[in-house]
Amino acid sequence: MRNKSGFAFITLLIVLVIIGLSGLIGLKYYGLNQQDSAKSNIVQDKAKDTIVQTNVTAIHGLLQGALIAGDIDLVEAVNLSKNAGLHNPFTETAMNKPECFPEIADSPGEIQIILKENTFYIQGYGSSGLLGKVLQ
Repeated sequence: MRNKSGFAFITLLIVLVIIGLSGLIGLKYYGLNQQDSAKSNIVQDKAKDTIVQTNVTAIHGLLQGALIAGDIDLVEAVNLSKNAGLHNPFTETAMNKPECFPEIADSPGEIQIILKENTFYIQGYGSSGLLGKVLQ
C-alpha cells in the first residue's frame, strides 16, 4: 500500500504558492493605490489653491467697484469681502468673519488684505503658504 501523506504535502505546497502569489499581487495593488492617493492629495491641494486664488480675484473686483464709487478704508474692504459669500476650501466654512481676511494671512484659505499708501494689496494663503499672485 502507498502512503497518501505525499498527496497532502503536494496539496499543501500548491495552496501555499497560491496564497503567496495572491499576497504579492495584493501588495502590488496596495502600493499603487498608496501612490495614487498621494497624487490625489496633491491634485486636491492645487484645486483648493485655485479656489483661494479665485476668491482673491472676486475680492479684487469688489474693491475696484467700491473704489469707483468713492474712497474706502480697510474696514470697509473687509466688510465687503465678508459679505461676498465666499467659501474657504480648506476648512469648508463660509468666509463671513473679519478673521478670514487678516492683514497677515497664516492659515490655508485666508486672504490677506493690506492697505498701504492708498493701494490695496490682496493675496491668498494656499496649501503651502502665500500664493504667488498679488492683486493691487
